[in-house]
Amino acid sequence: MSFSDQNKKTSNRLDALLSLRGFACLMVVIAHCDPPRASIYYQNYDFSWLLFSAGGVAVRIFFCLSGYLMGKAFYTDRYSTDVPGLIKFCRNRALRIFPLYYFIVFILILFVYPELLKHENWGYLVRICTFTYNQALPVTFNGAFWSLSTEVQFYLLIPFIFTYFKPRLISQNKILGSIFITLIFSFALRYTIWIIIVAQSQAPEAQSADFVRYIYTPLVTNLDSFLCGFFINALIYSEKNAQNFSEKVDFRSYLKTIKIPIAVILMILLYLLTAYCKYYNQKLLLFIAPALSASLTSFFIFTFESGRNYQEFYINEKLSFKACLRNPLRVFEVFGNLSYGVYLWHLPIIANFNPIFTSEIPLEAYFKRLGATLIASGLLATVTYYFVETPAVKFKTYKKS
Repeated sequence: MSFSDQNKKTSNRLDALLSLRGFACLMVVIAHCDPPRASIYYQNYDFSWLLFSAGGVAVRIFFCLSGYLMGKAFYTDRYSTDVPGLIKFCRNRALRIFPLYYFIVFILILFVYPELLKHENWGYLVRICTFTYNQALPVTFNGAFWSLSTEVQFYLLIPFIFTYFKPRLISQNKILGSIFITLIFSFALRYTIWIIIVAQSQAPEAQSADFVRYIYTPLVTNLDSFLCGFFINALIYSEKNAQNFSEKVDFRSYLKTIKIPIAVILMILLYLLTAYCKYYNQKLLLFIAPALSASLTSFFIFTFESGRNYQEFYINEKLSFKACLRNPLRVFEVFGNLSYGVYLWHLPIIANFNPIFTSEIPLEAYFKRLGATLIASGLLATVTYYFVETPAVKFKTYKKS
């Protein structure tokens, strides 16, 4: 459907995907604050693993959400695949990503990583500025920026992915089969690369570095997360084309009421399971986390977005104190709105806070770091949200009716 004003409806509902994005960002911060081992015991049971959030799982949640939202932008006719439509798509993505990204790069290079200004490091600076950064550079920089490089690389592919798959993914069996094949192929690819890495080097440090360079950060080994999110558009679209939505709206609403708590519980279980694996069996986490994260995130997206939520375009009331009073659940959106800034600011903040927030009790030091990081990165993210992000996105344009 077209984004015409006559079809827009207002609402004050929780943006579940934005809230999930905030949850994923919180997972990343929890992981990077370096929780201590053997610090939480109850009746001789070690519960320290509850703090060992899997940051890689959180990033794949981001990727799956991006795959869905970018696919939805084309499926709902927000952008066309002709030249003017692609120019608008690229322009809008640049307005969303570039201003804050380059602003923070500029600040960090001046005040945190000035060695990048040396002549011999200009090549590395070019990689950071051209979204080809993958943490493998021999200079220190904000490691969280790699995921933005992977995201932007995916944006360049999404028009081609949409053009290829939309006419081919018609039936639900084909769509579900495509999701299954994508996950199996990606698992086989990652496993094959890992075997090669182990065969080439027995040193754990070298294996870890190669894992980041060849498995963790490249687009090709993360494409399954993007594609699973993208395929959810085809799955929802196939329901729309079945022309039975209006006939079964009551039954579908009942099913959705059941699925919503299940989807939320599954995301919580994803955190718990991957945190447990990270604490006790890191290798198991490396192999099960990508497929598991993509699958459960896709189910979450489908649960909240299928039906009328997808087929009708709503203008959600602007997030405000009054809106939260009428719907307290919308408080969860606050961190989601700030998540982009928090994600980009938090690592250099942690690096500078580590020497400050210490204690003889490791768990106390950890919570000091975590609290201070959330406050500082939240404040910086709030400032840059209103003075960098918000002014930039006002220049975005969409396809007219």
